[in-house]
Amino acid sequence: MRFWQLFLRNLKETYRDQLALGFLLAFPLLFMLVFGVALGANEAPSYRIAAVDDDASPISASFITEGLPQALTLEVELASSAADALASLKLGDIRAFVVIPPGFGEAVVAIRSGTPANLNLDLTYDESDLAVSGEIVQTVRAILGEFAAIESPITVNAHPVNTQAKITQIDFIAPGIIIFGLLIMIPTSARIMTRDKENGYLRRLLTTPTHPWEFILGYSLCLLLIAVIQIIFFLLIGWLFGMDILGNLALAFGVYVLAAIASIGLGMVVAALAKSQTQAEPLTWLFTMPLAIISGVWFSLGSMPSYIRAISQIFPYAHAVEATRAILLRGAGFTAVGSDLVFLVAWAVGAILLGIFMFGRTMRA
Repeated sequence: MRFWQLFLRNLKETYRDQLALGFLLAFPLLFMLVFGVALGANEAPSYRIAAVDDDASPISASFITEGLPQALTLEVELASSAADALASLKLGDIRAFVVIPPGFGEAVVAIRSGTPANLNLDLTYDESDLAVSGEIVQTVRAILGEFAAIESPITVNAHPVNTQAKITQIDFIAPGIIIFGLLIMIPTSARIMTRDKENGYLRRLLTTPTHPWEFILGYSLCLLLIAVIQIIFFLLIGWLFGMDILGNLALAFGVYVLAAIASIGLGMVVAALAKSQTQAEPLTWLFTMPLAIISGVWFSLGSMPSYIRAISQIFPYAHAVEATRAILLRGAGFTAVGSDLVFLVAWAVGAILLGIFMFGRTMRA
């Protein structure tokens, strides 16, 4: 009956480690909760678009101020020219813009009076997000038909921009998958450091002239090298599967490195708080997977409720996903992603310094 004794022993060990037990029970529930909140909420997503009024008629003004805002998914702003709207689109400030051509008002009046007329709109959109761009095109077409009180003939000339090649699913998801790989550096770094803390290796190091920041830096450099190799590997695999790289690869690489540094720093913080590997890994996965979901790794942030998008902007990974997609898919430069880079630098430096402080204090204690 030795197996029964081993069973009872393992059951007691599992029960005693309540953090690990709680993880086993709570993680699936938390995962479902995050998915449900992020993707199953009743709140409609919103997309910012611009309108250029080249008709300058009361009808066109009414379409901009009353027609387009009927769609709860659209946040409409007025642009002075198509060139200005295109510049905003390339910077990622808007998702699309509508150009109302001269004669629009006359055509609407004629159609409403029963006289046949052709109704045209020009819609330019960023096709780097396939789901969002398709929804915007369909929404604008439906609003135009309702505004003119007809179903046809309506022509919405849709113009995808910012890309030199057709966007595919691999183009959209690959930058996010790389960020997910870097998120995994959080449990990896936490596991390695808690393992050496648990087996007494770090405690023995403290009996030498080695300072806490020195062995922490040694861990960080090793983990950063692993992250760099991981980034190169993921980019190569993505390219082999057909991912188009239109922007500055070095700039995108820098964004990924900053995200990796932030992950390593967060792993240090967890290692400082956890007493064992059994605690460290569940603790890191408890927030790593939700972070991946709300950061837009697999799904567009535009399809999530506004409060989820606001929460995601607190952490570095949503900024990293948005910046790398803008660079790789739209060819965005440093100016377009400058604010994201500043945020990522602040997070990377802050996470590393906090990790060094907390882990060093734990080891001295």
